[in-house]
This record gives sequence, C-alpha cells and structure tokens, in this order.
Amino acid sequence: MIDATDILGARILVVDDDVDAASTLAQLLALHGYNAVSAITDPRLVRDMHRSHDYDLILLDLHMPSMDGFAVMEGLREFERDGYLPVLAITGEPGHRVRALKLGAKDFLRKPVDVDELLLRVRNMIEVRLLYKERAPDPVTP
Repeated sequence: MIDATDILGARILVVDDDVDAASTLAQLLALHGYNAVSAITDPRLVRDMHRSHDYDLILLDLHMPSMDGFAVMEGLREFERDGYLPVLAITGEPGHRVRALKLGAKDFLRKPVDVDELLLRVRNMIEVRLLYKERAPDPVTP
C-alpha cells in the first residue's frame, strides 16, 4: 500500500537548462515535503543518472539548447526496464505536448508552471509510478 511517506520519499529529478528554473522547481518540491529531489541543468546526464538512481519521476524541460527533452526521452526509452517512462514534460510550446506524449511522457505542465498544478501532477504521477513498481514482476535473477 502506498502512503504519504512513500510519495514524499520518491526520487525526483528536475532537468532544466535554466539554473533558476531548475532550482525553483526543486525548492518548491522540497518545501512541500519531498525529500529526495535533485536538479541538474545538463540534459546529457539524465540517462546515466536515471540508470544509477532509478528515479520515480523526472520533470523534464523540453526546450534546451545542448539536447532537447525529446532526445532525452528517446535515450531513456532504450533502457527503461519496466516500460513506464516516469517523465513529466514541461513546455511553453503547445505543439510539443503531443510529441512528448507520443515519446512516452506520462503527463505535461505548461510554462509558466502553476504551483498547485505542479504539486497535484507530481503527486499523481508518483503514486502511479510507485503502484506500477509495486505490481511489476520481480526481475529473474540467474
């Protein structure tokens, strides 16, 4: 059974090339009780970080200069072992939402981000992710 402690302890990664935006989102989540939040500004690090930390949620800006969020999602899909890509896409471009969903994002937020909407979507996505992980079959060990 998933409870508030599980949800607030979920591993969250915020990815935005804008240092202030990444920091603000991470701080908002921390202020609302999430205690395992990391933020980075280099999208090229996401794949390896997710492989190492198995994030329960990745808040991903789609518009970044060195590597856009679409390329990040494509890289994540290659190794996401349980078929559930835990990405909440963040964009100000209306056309990007459908593309992000087609690439596996589970939800999206519009920029500028509304704090109440952010908190509701984050909580809902984490709850679904944790339930999904709880129900997934255990990997077979040799």
